[in-house]
Amino acid sequence: MEIIGELINTSRKLISEAVKKKDGQYIKDIAKLQQDSGATYIDVNCGTFMQTEVEAMEWLVDNVLQGCSVPLCIDSPNPLALNAGLKKTQKDKPMINSLKLEGGNVWKLNLDL
Repeated sequence: MEIIGELINTSRKLISEAVKKKDGQYIKDIAKLQQDSGATYIDVNCGTFMQTEVEAMEWLVDNVLQGCSVPLCIDSPNPLALNAGLKKTQKDKPMINSLKLEGGNVWKLNLDL
C-alpha cells in the first residue's frame, strides 16, 4: 500500500507563506513529519503560484528532498512545472499526480529519466 502525504501544497496558508519567505526549514520539517507518520510518497503542489510555478516547484522539491528520504509525487497540471519537479527527482521513482488535457492539447513531458 502507498500512502501519500499531501501537506506540502501552497493552497495551505502556512506552506504558501513558507514558499514566499523561502523558509526551507519549515518545508523540510513538514516533509519529515509526513515520512515519520508513514507516508511512502510526499506530494508537492505549488499550483497557486501560477506565474512562478516552475521556480516554486524546483525550490520546493529541493527542500522536500533534503527533509525526507521517500520518493515524491509531483502534483501539477502544468507540464513545465511537472518537468521541473521530475527532473529534480531523477534518482528516485517519482509519481505524477495531475496532468490535464485541456482543449484537446496533449502535453508532452520532456524528461531524461
